[in-house]
Amino acid sequence: MEEILHVDLIQAIMNSDNDGGRSILDQGCSQATLDSGLCWASRYGNVFMLHLLIEKGANPNGEGWGGFTPLIWAAMFSNNIEVLNILIDAGSDLDHTSNKRRQTALHAAVIADKRGFVECLLNAGANPDQQDFLYKTPLLHAVHKNLSQCVSLLIQHNCNVNRAGWVNGISTTPLLLALVQNNLEITKMLLLAGAKFQKIAIYQTYNIRQYYATVENNLNMEVRPIYLQQQCRVCIRHLLKPRFLEKLKEMLLPTKLKEYLEIVELFGYDR
Repeated sequence: MEEILHVDLIQAIMNSDNDGGRSILDQGCSQATLDSGLCWASRYGNVFMLHLLIEKGANPNGEGWGGFTPLIWAAMFSNNIEVLNILIDAGSDLDHTSNKRRQTALHAAVIADKRGFVECLLNAGANPDQQDFLYKTPLLHAVHKNLSQCVSLLIQHNCNVNRAGWVNGISTTPLLLALVQNNLEITKMLLLAGAKFQKIAIYQTYNIRQYYATVENNLNMEVRPIYLQQQCRVCIRHLLKPRFLEKLKEMLLPTKLKEYLEIVELFGYDR
């Protein structure tokens, strides 16, 4: 009987049959069926069923296939940001990772280039530096896919711009990857956020001479002064973690200093 209810509930959710879904839930379902239903309601963006399932006791952190929680399902498949807000308010673990790829909802939102989802998760406190099975942070995924607006959002929320991961079988930092991909827009953003050219993650075909030529000739930035300036900014931002932006807004600082710490140079990319 429970297996039939399980299948019928998922079918009702997929068909947006809210009356049918309510009728099934009123018959009484097991915890496994409730949790599965919540995953599917999150995937299909069915707000009505989300509220009903949570009211009936569905676990917002219940794992479905592959260790995906409702929040990860929503980040992967739904286009309704209200789903994210409902799940977050219900107590979803923002940094839960899937079983195989060890990716969070933030990873999924970045990979899908859902900027609204990325901002929502970051504002709720998702860890911007979580690494997946290839040690790739959401930032490294955003750089790899040339997603300037996602890069800007992650930097504004104080992500670690120097954390390396594996891309195409090679360990690389976000800055080096942006340079290799010849993305000057993202390269400049990373430099302004304090990214440094590190030997631990150097492509054999890209050397420090090329780096200096790109930064100084193409971006018209002097490497040594700009690096020292950004490191000061990075150190101050790091001291204000966690909830960096909230703390900064509450501090009485000169406007110029506050803008410097906020990295206002990036605002044009996502506003």
